[in-house]
Amino acid sequence: MDDVDKESLGSPDDPVGWQHGVAGSVRDNRRIDCWLEVVDGGIRAARFEVFASDEARRAAVWTVQWLQGQAIAQAEGLTGLGIAEATNLPDASRSDALCIEDALRAALAAPPTEGG
Repeated sequence: MDDVDKESLGSPDDPVGWQHGVAGSVRDNRRIDCWLEVVDGGIRAARFEVFASDEARRAAVWTVQWLQGQAIAQAEGLTGLGIAEATNLPDASRSDALCIEDALRAALAAPPTEGG
């Protein structure tokens, strides 16, 4: 795993305060967890846990890089189709981008994670 992947993939070291969303299922060979650190209406940091194809991991890394520094309104406008086109996902993997979008939307709607 290169440095960009280490910064983009996996759960945060301390998830308290991060918003978390999930889409898909491991049983279906496609589960995506999205973690967002939201501060003052913008995304300070994002991470994805990807239990899917290499193409899905690549698309998740691109999405993290795109999300960081974006306002919530911009993040809400990102679509699976936009992710698929930006990352040149093959047709067979485009549903991975939709799963990334679903996880992102779930995280945007979630309250910050509490300690415990």
